[in-house]
Amino acid sequence: MRAVDRRTVLGAGAGIGALLALGACSRDDDGTPRRQAQTRTQDEVSPESTPTTTSRPGDPELITGSFRSTKMLGRETRWIVARPPGVVGTLPVVVVLHALNTDEKTAFISSLQMHRYLAQSVAAGTAPFALAAPDTGRNYYHPRLDGTDAAAMVVDEFLPMLASNPTLGLSTERIGLYGWSMGGYGALRLGAILGPRRVAAIAASSPALWGDPRTFPPRAFDSPEDYRANSLFGQQGAFAQIPLLIDIGASDQFYLYTRQWMAGLHPPAAFSTSPGGHNNRFWRSVLPDQMAFLGRNLAA
Repeated sequence: MRAVDRRTVLGAGAGIGALLALGACSRDDDGTPRRQAQTRTQDEVSPESTPTTTSRPGDPELITGSFRSTKMLGRETRWIVARPPGVVGTLPVVVVLHALNTDEKTAFISSLQMHRYLAQSVAAGTAPFALAAPDTGRNYYHPRLDGTDAAAMVVDEFLPMLASNPTLGLSTERIGLYGWSMGGYGALRLGAILGPRRVAAIAASSPALWGDPRTFPPRAFDSPEDYRANSLFGQQGAFAQIPLLIDIGASDQFYLYTRQWMAGLHPPAAFSTSPGGHNNRFWRSVLPDQMAFLGRNLAA
């Protein structure tokens, strides 16, 4: 099903019940809860659907660069910007946040081909905007014990760099956010940090959300305290004035947690689901609607 407008009411009661069963943990002999790793929370890109693409006539130009990030411990951080072909002048920008075990190239030249969907959307009448993707490593978009913080890198370094580079022609006063899997969580977390005055809209595919503090994996959070500090559960009020579009496949391992989280949104987010899993094939299938959603709200 496809959401007709920005907000569609969710019926998540059954999903919450199933989710609680999924997140249940066993107990040791003394009755103490034992944390168990979930069997289906691998948020890697599926290798069977990651075609390598080559440039073809009509593709938007991909502008690349890098900067040394203090928020990532001095790491050289690569980035890619895509503008729709034939469009001149200053454009608003959507920051693209990638999944685990991928990088800034995955959004464009290996898997999602977002620059092509952007060009098609603008050609079909969507208000033009640019896409900008930084390489955030495996950080999960919050402060980690190793001292890195990709969310702070995006807010304090990447966005100012985009705004200060006149050759890019980008406005960052009011941005859009897009992410998939780990980056879907990241887009939502950055939206909560920046708020509605800075964020025009968020589109997220299969956000990597864990609703049970007993079952999160170490790659996502360093400790129960880290989970409580950075989980988006309980933070839904931050999105009351930010247009949200969330897409997830019906067989995605994050489906139940995502529905549980969305049930706490007031007003509820625009939402769609269809047959599909946690892979590029599904994420590409929903990009046309996501590009139109982001362009419409950036132009509002």
